[in-house]
Amino acid sequence: MKKDEPQVGIFWLVGGKLLFDGTPVSAAEPYGVHLTHPRSHLEVWMLLQQSGTVPTDIEYEELARGRVTYNAKSRRFTLLADKCILGGEAISSKIMSAFCLPRGTRTGTDQHYKCSSCLQGK
Repeated sequence: MKKDEPQVGIFWLVGGKLLFDGTPVSAAEPYGVHLTHPRSHLEVWMLLQQSGTVPTDIEYEELARGRVTYNAKSRRFTLLADKCILGGEAISSKIMSAFCLPRGTRTGTDQHYKCSSCLQGK
């Protein structure tokens, strides 16, 4: 992997801190026309809990989270995230930087990535 190679992956916002797990796009797994990260939010969250990085009394879907994928057909990255994440310019910028995403990366929300506050309409 080149140092600045774009990545696909998953991420959370935990107490204002960005936690992420990425895979270089050159090593990503195919999923239809997309290239994606091989590990799920649940799988990585369990590893983070086992290592003591995140609390064991919080489930992975309670916090703001998201995913980065690559569409091999259109040759564009997409960042899908909770609106709590996308609403903050600084956080979005950190994600773009962490995954080495190029300008033109699409962003959007997805019903899979809603934190408990958003689900409760807060």
